[in-house]
Amino acid sequence: MRYVFSFFVTATLASAAPAAPLNVLLVTADDMNADSTGFMGSKLGATPNLDAFAATAFRFEQSHVSAPICQPSRSAFMTGRVPHRNGALGFHPIRTDVPTLVELLRDRGYFTAAINKIEHMAPMAKFPWDLALNGSGKDPAAFRGHVEQCLRAARESGKPFFLNANITDPHRPFPGAAVGEKAKAKAKAAGKAGAPPTKVYKPADVVVPSFLEDIPDVRKEVAQYFTGVARFDQTFGGLMEALTKSGHAENTLVVFLSDHGMSFPFSKASVYRNGTRSPVVVRWPGMPKAGADRTNLVSSVDILPTILEILDVPPPGGLDGRSWLPLLRGEKQSGRDHVVTHVNTVSSGLSFAQRCVRTPTHSYMWHAWSNGTTKFRVEAMNGLSFTALAEAGKSDSRIAARVRQFQIGEPEMLFDLTRDPDERANLVRGASHRGELERLRKLLLDHMERTADPQLAAFGTRLRSVAN
Repeated sequence: MRYVFSFFVTATLASAAPAAPLNVLLVTADDMNADSTGFMGSKLGATPNLDAFAATAFRFEQSHVSAPICQPSRSAFMTGRVPHRNGALGFHPIRTDVPTLVELLRDRGYFTAAINKIEHMAPMAKFPWDLALNGSGKDPAAFRGHVEQCLRAARESGKPFFLNANITDPHRPFPGAAVGEKAKAKAKAAGKAGAPPTKVYKPADVVVPSFLEDIPDVRKEVAQYFTGVARFDQTFGGLMEALTKSGHAENTLVVFLSDHGMSFPFSKASVYRNGTRSPVVVRWPGMPKAGADRTNLVSSVDILPTILEILDVPPPGGLDGRSWLPLLRGEKQSGRDHVVTHVNTVSSGLSFAQRCVRTPTHSYMWHAWSNGTTKFRVEAMNGLSFTALAEAGKSDSRIAARVRQFQIGEPEMLFDLTRDPDERANLVRGASHRGELERLRKLLLDHMERTADPQLAAFGTRLRSVAN
């Protein structure tokens, strides 16, 4: 069912913020590409509820998560710090001296609740939820039930609420994907089995993203992924309808984002564009305007300081992010011409350290792990697509080169995004881009020095070697 959002009218946009504290609803999708949504360009119609919400809100169309992996991504936007400054380099707990959004709002008198992904916010002492519910992320009805439970508990507490509602679609396994009996039993035991989707995409229905190859098994898996996107949207619609029926739509700050890109090669767990680009939408009563920012590059570490400034809560020290409020007011902010993204360890525990400086026209990547023999291996290579690409590469040299680019890589990569948005042609050895290469190397070096990046020494060694 499509839920029509009628929250905002012109008078509401122009009104002052209410005197009572705003509630906070932070919603995430799990492994969803920015361009899978209608408001970011998809023509497949998988996200009508999210699109309707976005039309009433403000969106940043050049937003990137600090880390394109579940736990470090969530740790970054919950602390306002990049991974190596909060402690969650991979599936690790944050440091105990780093304040979290949960702690900051609890200390201001908020009732705090979370739905799903509880295990990816650690340690528990740093995420002191008054109520934590798990197991509903791929079941729209169950998720709505959890939302209603949280809203009732908040009402009974007599406090404003901070609800972190995490929808676990379209994370693997996708609807319709072949899953082993052991995996099925594990999901059922954990209460994470998905509800049957009401909208199913067939291979002929979808458009294969251009950063992948349009071959049968890739197309099949993209269709399964979009079936998961549609179920996500159904869940999102139920969530927002529950918020409206509770009477809180007009006194709640809502922030939506995806924790990172889709679980496919050249996306999740990589600093390629599709790995880190995230759809971000913000709405609250009295906001300066609805609309879109298509120019400024923003990061997920900006979410915590943005929420705090909207609530008029003083930010803690040591943040890497900055509030978006000036941008929402139409003001300029320095440094919004680039963003830095990070990968350290992946879900297997292996280190595949990567950094990327991204501008509107270029991306510069440093892959510390790439030595010509080590093979990159992440969860996004499970399922049909990577296997199909590797098989197709046996008879297609172009696809073989693409597979090698992903699996073996190169220490440094430079891409001209105006001509090559899918980041296929490495220009690092070309003389025509030498000036931009040096500029982006310097930007990354400055960021690493400023944030005490543990990869700084290795990067310095690389720069010295190419200078000789």
